[in-house]
Amino acid sequence: MAGERTEAPTPKRRDDARRKGQVSKSQELVSTGVLLAAVFAMRQLGPDLWANMAAIMRDGLSADATQDLTPESSMALGQASAMALLKTLAPLFAALGIAGIVLNVGQTGLYLNAAGIKPKMQSLNFAANAKRLVGTEGAIGLGKAVAKMGVAAIVVYMTMQSQIGAIATMSQLGVAAAGARLATLGLDMAMRGAIALFLLSLADYAWQRRKFMTNLRMTKEEVKQEMKESDGDPQVKAAIRRRRQQLMNRMMAAVPAADVIVTNPTHYAVALKYDPVSMAAPMVVAKGENLLAQRIKEVGRKAGVPVLEEPPLARALYAAVPVGHYVPANLFHAVAEILAWVYSLRQRAGGRRPTTNPQGAL
Repeated sequence: MAGERTEAPTPKRRDDARRKGQVSKSQELVSTGVLLAAVFAMRQLGPDLWANMAAIMRDGLSADATQDLTPESSMALGQASAMALLKTLAPLFAALGIAGIVLNVGQTGLYLNAAGIKPKMQSLNFAANAKRLVGTEGAIGLGKAVAKMGVAAIVVYMTMQSQIGAIATMSQLGVAAAGARLATLGLDMAMRGAIALFLLSLADYAWQRRKFMTNLRMTKEEVKQEMKESDGDPQVKAAIRRRRQQLMNRMMAAVPAADVIVTNPTHYAVALKYDPVSMAAPMVVAKGENLLAQRIKEVGRKAGVPVLEEPPLARALYAAVPVGHYVPANLFHAVAEILAWVYSLRQRAGGRRPTTNPQGAL
């Protein structure tokens, strides 16, 4: 069907979307991943965090009671406690920050674009937002919430079932021991729940990725138009090729009428022609390098055009003079000597071109 988006997005299409701030990303994966990192960090750092925070409280409560409480002393005590607390929580904050960066970069790559954070007026459209809430997106969001609640309930139930014996014996323990066992149980429950939610968010990421690529799909006409814009219109490219071929044919047709071909000997070939009556100076009628140079020499030899090896002059003419242009004044002397030599050959041949290459030519 015409206009149907059936084609996969091209790299240019994806790059354009990225520049506009459109990337495939699951916020659920980031939030659950950070939650998982937080629970894991608490399991590893929990005893040290608890001990350090207890020490901070102890130091605060054991301050010298005989010291007068002034604004300055209160500020100093508060600053010392705050700095000690920040140092204690720094590893936990670092773990959360690293997890957030890794999860974001892992989904979108290194991506800094102001377009994605610019305020959009359509986000303030109440009618559009309400339609989105009660439409398909709202239903999907509700399904996600129900799934997360279901996962959390299942994890809590299974954990409580597996630890029912330990919970029953907590009443026989002291406050400290019971608190420690309760904290262990809570962390175990949180870890299981975080892992389950993280696995669920991986499915959300796969769905978000598929939705993103579907939204970027292109029609066949869009693909063709992009190819024209990036590679050029095929008709224009064909016209350019025809134009180049026409110029090449005219140049090669002018070689048999040249007076001499100056070569490098193998890299460059420049065909010169001079008519004292109609030309103000010698003219370059053809030039080429490598394979084209060999072709020019071949055509010239068949037409009896003298081919002379003069590497410095051949390089200078090839670099300085376009086809159809006169030789510049700084090269007049060298070209004049070659033309005089060619004319002397013609005089010895009775006004005709020599049937063989002259001495010193290729």
